[in-house]
Amino acid sequence: MGSSSIIKDKFNRPLKDLRVSVTDKCNFRCPYCMPAKIYGEGYSFLPNHELLSFEEMSRLIQIFAAFGLKKVRITGGEPLIRPNLEALIQL
Repeated sequence: MGSSSIIKDKFNRPLKDLRVSVTDKCNFRCPYCMPAKIYGEGYSFLPNHELLSFEEMSRLIQIFAAFGLKKVRITGGEPLIRPNLEALIQL
């Protein structure tokens, strides 16, 4: 693809990486990230139907790859508790 098809940020820099948050849930309560006093037993995480599906994440990654994406950063909560994570990484 030509340089006109590369997505750029507001400073005209090419976007080379995409951050995909695969879940907001975490099985830890690290004090710097998810302190128990905020994310305790009463905290409501997003319902699963509000998270991107595997198919939606896969499609977004493929679309961005067509525009020059070089790196996908998989984040969360704790990404390793997301089902199908291995298949997403293999993309």
